[in-house]
Parts: sequence; C-alpha cells; structure tokens
Amino acid sequence: MISINERAFKVVNEMINKADKLNVKVFKARCGATIIDCGVTVKGSIEAGLYVARITAGDLINFSLSTIDYGGFTLPVLNAFSDYPVIATMGSQLGDWEVRYGEYFAIGSGPARALALDRSIPMAVGLKREELRRQGLITYTPREIYEKIGYRDSYDKAVIVMESSSIPPDEVLRSIAKSCNVEPGNLYALITPTSSLAGSVQIVGRIIEVGIFKLALLGFDFTKIFFGSGSSPIAPPHPDPSIAMGRVNDAIRYGGTTYYIVDYEDDEELRNYIAKVPPTDNKSFTEIFKEAPRGFYDVDLRAFAPAAITITNLKTGRTFSAGYIKPDMLRKTLGIE
Repeated sequence: MISINERAFKVVNEMINKADKLNVKVFKARCGATIIDCGVTVKGSIEAGLYVARITAGDLINFSLSTIDYGGFTLPVLNAFSDYPVIATMGSQLGDWEVRYGEYFAIGSGPARALALDRSIPMAVGLKREELRRQGLITYTPREIYEKIGYRDSYDKAVIVMESSSIPPDEVLRSIAKSCNVEPGNLYALITPTSSLAGSVQIVGRIIEVGIFKLALLGFDFTKIFFGSGSSPIAPPHPDPSIAMGRVNDAIRYGGTTYYIVDYEDDEELRNYIAKVPPTDNKSFTEIFKEAPRGFYDVDLRAFAPAAITITNLKTGRTFSAGYIKPDMLRKTLGIE
C-alpha cells in the first residue's frame, strides 16, 4: 500500500536540499523535530508553495502553474490532477487537525494525519455535529475517515503542514509526534502562514479536496470518486492574516473549478448532489468568518466549496455540471483595483 508519509518525506528532502533557492529556513527544534519555515521569519516563495502543496497531498497530486485573464485582470492559476483523489485529499490534505496549546493555534493537515487516527474532531465542529446531522450534513472523525476509505499508513516518520503565523513550541511538536507514534526527531513540520507566498499557493492547492469535502458534507459517498482535477487562481497575498484567509478561500469559492470521474449507481441522485456544491451566499469569506464566534473551525462548513463542479459518471457516461466562475466577486474579494 502507498505510504503518503514516505512519499511526502522524499519531497521534504528535496525542499531541504533546495532551501536557499526556495527561500525557506530549515532548523531543528529543541525536541529534535525538523522545522521548515516557509514564511514566518523568511519570505518563502511561490515555488516553495508548490512543494508544500505536493506534501499536503502525500505527493499524490500533480500541480502546474499558468496565468488566466479573467476579463480586465490576470492572476496566476494553480492546476491540479490526481488518480488517487480520495487518499490525497480526505486521507492527507484535509485540514482537520486542530492544534492548540495556550495561545498557539494552527490548522494541521498532511500525511501525519494518517498516523494519528485517534485525534479529536475539531472542537467547534464536534459541538454542532448533531445539529449538522439534523440538517443532512455529514462530518467524520479522523478514524471514521480512514475506516471509510480503507486506508492505513505505517511509517517511522511523520510529515505535517501547519497553517500558522508562528513557529510551534516544543510541547506542540512533542504532542504531535506522540499522536503519530513516532519519535520527535522523526517529525517534520512545515509552517506556512496564510499571509505568506507559500501559504497562498498551498491553500488553493486544495482545490480538488474542497470539492470532495463539500460532496462528503452533503452525504455523497466520496469513495466512489477515482479521478479529480481542478484549478484555482492564486490569491494576491496580504500581510493581515485575516484578510489573507478571506482571499485564499474566496479564490476557490469564486474562481475554483473542479472535475471528477465517479462510478455511481443513480444519475439523478448524483445530479442533485452536484447542484448543492457551489456556494450561493455571495458573501466574502471574511464576512462569513466574522459570523463564527469560535474561530476557523466554527465557520459554516458549507462555505468551503469550489465555484464550479463537473462530474462524469463512468457507469452511465453522463456528465453533470453546476456553478460558474464569478470574475466580479473575484475582483471584489481579492482586492483588485
């Protein structure tokens, strides 16, 4: 079976060897864990973001860059495709590791998740889980995800990506290593602030995952997906983390496109799921975030969605689509003048 931590570790080594070129800083924490700072004390780079995006997905998603004219303005665009979309996204990329210690907070994701199945579901999600279920929205604990997709990883090194504006304290790194059942010296943590160049890239690098997450939330059996592709504009970075968070999510919500191939029994049921995927609120993510009193994990989960989705059902040959790119909302939410 594929080991996403082993695959990611190879990419980590590439980053370490190219640290100067990528403008990242590599150092050892007191506990022995290896830290790759992609934007806290260094500027980082777009290319570093591409490496981080590969690592978040266990190197099971292929990425490339292009540029698109949205009618009056152009943006760099991240393109992605995967023949292992479920393992790469729900098994690796999903940012469901809530890392808290005192005042420290990070959104944890990446292959290390597959070594730490007994983590708790994020607190704010857990508090409203039954309410969500009554609304027909399905959430999963870490263990439930891996049992559903039938995947387990076993490797002596753990690789985690942490979306945070500061370097984690030793206590956090030791706790993560313990959860992954590895020695602290075998933990590799990549720190990518939302406001950094690398952060802008690695977040929109989750374009395939965002579509699958929304389908899963709606109750679709995401194990039926066996190919995924997508593209999203890379949001212009902003030094304010809250504004940066809004921009990166709105880049996906109003500019992200996704395509999947599934093997599904019921076309009409499939069509109904697809129709509910694109966002319909016409709000900025910053506005939505302000409505979440408990922070990031309290955001309305339905807000995480691509602008457009297309799915081909291999069983019937039929293709369904919903949503579209909204250049006006992109211009507004990304602060383009």
